[in-house]
Amino acid sequence: METLDLKLQRMRRIFRGEEAFGAGTAAEQSQRFRIAEIYEDAVDQARRNSEDVERPPVDLLISLSGFSPETTLLAYELIKPKQLLIIYSESTKASLDVIWAKLAGRVAFSDVSTIPCDPADPVSIYHAVSKAVLPARRSGEPRSTMIDITGGKKAMSAGAALAAAQLDLPMCYIDSTYDREMRQALPGSEKLRVLANPTKLFGDRDMDSAMAMFAAGDYSGANRQFAELSASVSEPARARFLRDLSALYKAWCDLDVGGLPDLISAVRGQVRDGRAGIDVEMRYMLNEQLAFAEELAQRTGSALLLNFFLLGEHYFALGRYDFAALLFYRTIEKAFQERLTGRYELKLDEPDFALLNEAAPRLLEDYIGKTKEVYGESAASLPRKIALMDAMIILVVCRDPLLSKLGWKSAREVRSMRGVVESRNRSILAHGTESVTKKDCENLRSRATAVMRTYWALHDESVNFDERVSTLRFASEV
Repeated sequence: METLDLKLQRMRRIFRGEEAFGAGTAAEQSQRFRIAEIYEDAVDQARRNSEDVERPPVDLLISLSGFSPETTLLAYELIKPKQLLIIYSESTKASLDVIWAKLAGRVAFSDVSTIPCDPADPVSIYHAVSKAVLPARRSGEPRSTMIDITGGKKAMSAGAALAAAQLDLPMCYIDSTYDREMRQALPGSEKLRVLANPTKLFGDRDMDSAMAMFAAGDYSGANRQFAELSASVSEPARARFLRDLSALYKAWCDLDVGGLPDLISAVRGQVRDGRAGIDVEMRYMLNEQLAFAEELAQRTGSALLLNFFLLGEHYFALGRYDFAALLFYRTIEKAFQERLTGRYELKLDEPDFALLNEAAPRLLEDYIGKTKEVYGESAASLPRKIALMDAMIILVVCRDPLLSKLGWKSAREVRSMRGVVESRNRSILAHGTESVTKKDCENLRSRATAVMRTYWALHDESVNFDERVSTLRFASEV
């Protein structure tokens, strides 16, 4: 029995006209010899060459057929689909007879179909493929389909790649060593290559989708999609960076301060990695955010306060006014509490009002008088626990600079804050059943912004509050 090498030598002699194999030109005779005598050996060798190639089960293989029928035959032998669809042009029609002659007995006649196309029109290829794929999808019984793009003209391959991209189909092709003398693939050198959908390989379409989630503040969804992209695209560095940044932002939004340290470390590693394509301005902003997130992980009072405001701004920009209102309310409340605990060292749950120094002797009398002005009736005693309105009244009585600089000193201003508090309390996220309107949220936002600017001027004069907020905005909002 002749070995493959001996058969190749004989094929080369036939091609050169040194030996005959039936009628026709030397090239036609060598092609006939290849199909008749070498085909089985080439298939066996191609199987060995392709042993390491992962290939999914395929219901339908769509193959482009050119002048050489071997590519379709090899794709069928290596993929082993349940059904085969051959797309051909009028000039390559003769290849169909050769293909069927080889496949007869291996596949049922009813499982092989053909569609003609215009080889110069990529759109005709797309229509041929979509006609084979879409009806089954619409019926709710989609078939796993793969496109073999090896055969046919370049325009046919372009059309097939277009169809794969639009219809989310994997592709394959038969790789081989080119024989320059015979101007064809060297038999026995063939190997199957399987490619993901081109949009998955390069990730542009899925990246756009993930970026849309990221921009919309859906950090959980963006994280999942960026994670998938980082495992599939050919250039995964940016997807990995955005995967880790989305995870950090999600934990940040969820106030999951315990989960921040590991996520901070992951993002910091991505920022240092030059492959992620982070420009200088973004790198500075991210480093500032990571430093702030570390403060947040330590649960420092000023970081928690600023975070309430940042998240309020985040949800306000997304039009989620109930969440934003709750966070702006917490901003004002936390700012008042920070003044009491920081400047006067009062505990909010068990306050020792003797710590208020010069205000302490007249505190009860002044507090009772101010509550009478605000509520219309006097308090019986100083509060056992300090909530927002209690904190505001105590700061007014103490003539604290925070409220003095805000101009919130009169009973009218305190009553005005009471109305804001009540609008928040009616929220479904607080004690009521109503949704916060944009107007009510804007009112809370305006007050929270004024409080934060004044508080920060007292807390740290070296920091411009508005610039600080701008730096700490999520990258999706910049």
